[in-house]
Amino acid sequence: MSANRLCMVTTNFNYGAYLDDCMRSVLSSKGAERVDYIVMDGGSTDNSLDVIKSHAPKLAHWQSERDAGMYHAIQAGFAKSDAPYMGWLNSDDQLAPWAIQSVLDIFDQLPHVRWITSRFPMQARKDGVVIKADFLPGVDNWGFFNGEYVRSLGLPSSGWIVQDCTFWRRDLWDEVGGEFDLSLKLAGDFELWARFIQRTDLYVVPVPFGIYRFHGANAAIAQRDVYRDECVKVLQRYTPIIPEDMKRLSDRVIAKHLKAIGFGHLVDKAMGPALKTILFNHAEGRYFTHEQD
Repeated sequence: MSANRLCMVTTNFNYGAYLDDCMRSVLSSKGAERVDYIVMDGGSTDNSLDVIKSHAPKLAHWQSERDAGMYHAIQAGFAKSDAPYMGWLNSDDQLAPWAIQSVLDIFDQLPHVRWITSRFPMQARKDGVVIKADFLPGVDNWGFFNGEYVRSLGLPSSGWIVQDCTFWRRDLWDEVGGEFDLSLKLAGDFELWARFIQRTDLYVVPVPFGIYRFHGANAAIAQRDVYRDECVKVLQRYTPIIPEDMKRLSDRVIAKHLKAIGFGHLVDKAMGPALKTILFNHAEGRYFTHEQD
C-alpha cells in the first residue's frame, strides 16, 4: 500500500484554457511529492493534451479516451492508485498552495478522522483570481438529510459541502461501496456524501482548501436545477419530508453560525449540535479535534 499518500484525480474534457492552472495548483503545492496525481481526459480536441503532456513526468497516470461521464472517469482514476487518502479536482478549479500538506498532516495525525472539508470554500472569477470565500460553519447528519446543505432549495441553509474542498480515507470509500451512483449526472458527489455521513462525522477545517472558478459554462451553474433535483432525489431515499421540522432546521442553522464565530455562549445547546472541527495546537505542533459549542 502507498502509505501516507494522497490520490488526486482530475477529469477533463476540452477545458484546456483552465487545465494548466488546475494541474499546477496540485503539482506545485507543498506536499505534492506525496501525491499520486492522475489525469483522466475524455478525448479532448482542444489544447488539453499539450497541457497534460507538459506535466506528464510528474503524473502517476494519465489517459485520453472517451468515457461514460465524469463520475465514471473519476472512479476509474481512483482505481489507478492505492494511496490511503483521496480527493478529486475538476479541471477548471484549483487548490490553495497549502491544501495538500494540510490534508496529509491532518490524516497522518488524526487516525480517527475519516473525512474533512473546508469551512471557507473559495470562489474565483474566470481568470482564476479569488473573489470571495463562502462559510460552512459545520455539518451534521440530521441537517444533511433535512436539506441544510442544498442551498438552492430555498430552505435555511449552512451552505454546500464543496467537492474541491473535501477529502477522505480510502477505507471509507471502500466501506460505502467504492463507487459512485452513476445514474446521477451531476450530484454524484452529494450522493457520496450521503453514504459517508451515515458512517462517520464530517470534520470542518477552518482553512480554505479549494477554489471554484466561475467562467459561465460550469455544469453545476448552467444546470443548477438539475443538480438540485438530483440532490432532492438522493435525500428522498432517506427522508420522505424535507425538512421534517422547519423550525428545528432554522434554529440549528442560526446556532451553527453563532457557534462558528465564537458566540456559542449565546445559544441554547438544545438548538443545535456541537461543531466537529479540526484545530492546530502551536505548542505541540499538531492538529487536534474539537467540538465547538
